[in-house]
Amino acid sequence: MSTRRNGNPNRCPTCRINQELCVCEHLTPFDISSYVSLVVHVRELKLTSNTAQFGPLMLPEKAKIDIRGRVFETFDATPILERPGRPLFLYPHDDALELNDDFRAKYPGPYNLIIPDGNWQQARKVRQREEGFKNLMAVKLPPGITSQYGLRKAQHAEWVCTYEAMAHALGVLEGPHVTEKLMAFFRKWVKQTERARAGEFNSRGIKVSE
Repeated sequence: MSTRRNGNPNRCPTCRINQELCVCEHLTPFDISSYVSLVVHVRELKLTSNTAQFGPLMLPEKAKIDIRGRVFETFDATPILERPGRPLFLYPHDDALELNDDFRAKYPGPYNLIIPDGNWQQARKVRQREEGFKNLMAVKLPPGITSQYGLRKAQHAEWVCTYEAMAHALGVLEGPHVTEKLMAFFRKWVKQTERARAGEFNSRGIKVSE
């Protein structure tokens, strides 16, 4: 897991990339029918490589981050479960149903798509530990999707990051145009972040290489 934190004063406070490589102009918010509930551990939000942060920026009316893991605070799933739509827990548990056209026909929306953030082991434990999530219908992405996210190492190419999982799941539930809009921004962000990490700009934000 990356340990890069958002402490560099030359980083954009929104996209968390060096100001010279900022991608905020490519943030193009839009609306969808379903809700997205991103369950994020408090420590993850401090990392510049965290992708859940962009859900509410791209889907401001429908995506929300719900923070777990705060000291002396018990996580309450009630507000998430009270959001409109059929609740779906996105993680490939053994009982998870594949998201596809047949699923959408059998279980029509709109939906409340609940996505646990973190590495794969952390995400798996969310449904097991949170009482409100245990009996929810689990769903998984269709096969053949590979990650375009190279900022954190994954054991398998099909292990996508939180933002990609959101984009591809909504592509099934809402239509492929949603995936296209979300991934267009994501690819820009990944490319610019890789440039920043390659050392094209120093700690003062001054370009040091072409």
